[in-house]
Amino acid sequence: MYTEKHALHKRQESYRPGQLRTVSVDVTPKCNMNCPHCYAETFRKATTVDIDVLVAALKEFHDLGVFHWVLQGGEPIVDIKRLEAVLRGCNPDESYITVVSNGWQMTNDCIHWLKQLKVDKIAFSLDSGISNEHDAIRLPGSFIKVCNAVDNVLAEGLHTSVSITVTRNSLYSEGFNAALAFAQNRKIRVDIQIAEPVGKWDGKKDFLVRPQDAAYLKKLQQELPPSTNGQRAIHRDIYTGNRDHCPAGTEFMAISSDGHVLPCNFLQYYLGRIGEFSIREMRDAIISSPWFDGTQPRCILGEDGNFIDSFIMPYKDIPKPLDAYAIFSIKQPGGHSR
Repeated sequence: MYTEKHALHKRQESYRPGQLRTVSVDVTPKCNMNCPHCYAETFRKATTVDIDVLVAALKEFHDLGVFHWVLQGGEPIVDIKRLEAVLRGCNPDESYITVVSNGWQMTNDCIHWLKQLKVDKIAFSLDSGISNEHDAIRLPGSFIKVCNAVDNVLAEGLHTSVSITVTRNSLYSEGFNAALAFAQNRKIRVDIQIAEPVGKWDGKKDFLVRPQDAAYLKKLQQELPPSTNGQRAIHRDIYTGNRDHCPAGTEFMAISSDGHVLPCNFLQYYLGRIGEFSIREMRDAIISSPWFDGTQPRCILGEDGNFIDSFIMPYKDIPKPLDAYAIFSIKQPGGHSR
């Protein structure tokens, strides 16, 4: 699919580091699973924003240069009609589109349907390469569904990867190594999400990776054989451009299922709801903070102790999302501070 998108290639060629590139969209808060580490628990009972309002925001992001969309949930497949509307609003001929799924309903027909809608990649959550460990977190039988779905996506000619959340302990476990082996055997990428103190882990620091753990992940990224499409076998969002850095706000933003605009789907500080301010105004506001100007060398939410102690721990157990303008003392559009 990707090779046929010539308009996308032109947008990629014109991209420069520091420009907005990727937007994560929570298609729906609905999910058929209830995982103990879910970061999206914040929005689980949210009322979805009107689809026409959401599509209008997608156009704003597109006009700002966005060409990579990550569509997730909840579980996006549980609301097929809404997912289709979002996909059509992403300018698929000019965009690289990833759908993230737990794999439970990812049948061959669904994979083919997503391909017809010009999805480039279907990524799957994998909590362990050991079936009973993964199933204990998800649902009985979910491991084999992920295995089959990955193979079926490859057979359909689309890109795929597995996404795994790691803690300071699970990173060295048999289950993580088995997940790596699973991906290496299929020559696909492993997308690493480090534990972060949000959602069901709100304010919990004992799961967080340490500097030596981050160094181990970097070593894997540099040493493991690449995937079939030439990408590194290990990926983190901070591994971007010619230097590792947190892309939140500058190169990456997010929309929650109820229409909050966030600097990152994990960083649950709202800049307004869709339509409250323009997307450009909200982005300009957040990147005025030094935390979101693209210079932070690590994931601020999962690795930066100063950020966590200043902006996470004081608000533990307080309902999220939080007001970004008040929390970071930045001016909201119109020149006012909250």
